[in-house]
Amino acid sequence: MKHRTRTLLYISGLVLYLALNIVRVRESPKPYWGFAFLFATHQWLTIYLTHVAVLNPLFARKKYGWAVLGLLGCVAFFILFRYFVDEVLVFALVGVRNYFPDTPFSFFAKDNLYYAVPAVLIGLIFKIVEDWFVHQQERVALTTERNTAELAFLKSQVNPHFLFNTLNNIYALAYAKSDAAPGAILKLSELMRYMLYEGNDQSTEANGPLRVPLSKEVRYLENFVELEKLRVANAQVHFSVEGNTDLFRIEPLLLVSFVENAFKHGDLTDPNNPLVLDLSVRNGTLRFDTLNKKTRRQTDAIGGIGLTNVRRRLALLYPNRHRLQISDENESYACSLELNL
Repeated sequence: MKHRTRTLLYISGLVLYLALNIVRVRESPKPYWGFAFLFATHQWLTIYLTHVAVLNPLFARKKYGWAVLGLLGCVAFFILFRYFVDEVLVFALVGVRNYFPDTPFSFFAKDNLYYAVPAVLIGLIFKIVEDWFVHQQERVALTTERNTAELAFLKSQVNPHFLFNTLNNIYALAYAKSDAAPGAILKLSELMRYMLYEGNDQSTEANGPLRVPLSKEVRYLENFVELEKLRVANAQVHFSVEGNTDLFRIEPLLLVSFVENAFKHGDLTDPNNPLVLDLSVRNGTLRFDTLNKKTRRQTDAIGGIGLTNVRRRLALLYPNRHRLQISDENESYACSLELNL
């Protein structure tokens, strides 16, 4: 907590405490009002000194033994300072005492011990509460920084992974001297432009990372599918979109891993078992389903880095706001994602 903020809180607390004391003694003689004012000031000053002047520096240096001695010193300060002000200074100025003239100091000290100890304990409690809040803020900040760094790393994995696979696709077209190669390169440039200017935007919105219109993400998926269809001859793909995608925003490059996984590990040439991509938005909930027939050719382990990546991103970006189900059967592979936008 900043020193200025802490001081303002203490001043506000003192004003409230004084008001409560004045209400408490409003039927008492006027001289007692002044002593009630001084008593409240003594207690609040002791709380402040205990918290700020003693515990803050000693706790910061982990000198807990000295902190205990400091607390005892604050008790002594309250007693001695109140005696000097109430019984010496006020008497010298206006000729009035708070205690009877023949009151011994031992009685004064014992009587004020009852008020000094609670003031010091309140200062200790304030210190404990402040440290708890500060540590909570530090933990939240540390968690946020760690999540931001992890998300940046996960995003950096998306681009090279996609680029690696797509360049392999274009290489296959070029090797076969296919007329589709120039079109594939153009599609790739459009996709890379989206990835560079949207997917890697590090700015933030008021409620978290910057997100893009869902319609842009859908367009990106459509371009991706078109690029993959240039590589896979006679690819059978049914891509349907339902709902108004202009009304909602989404984390960029979140859905492409499901489509990429289907193209990489699916048999898409069977007209009776096409790749099905269904995206719908209803009442602020996105549902994205993919279903593909599994290929019999040897490939990497299904899922690979892509789905592992997207699982982690979902956990970080949409905690308790998503549900992902994967069904891996002998002949088919299906993913179903529900996301509260």
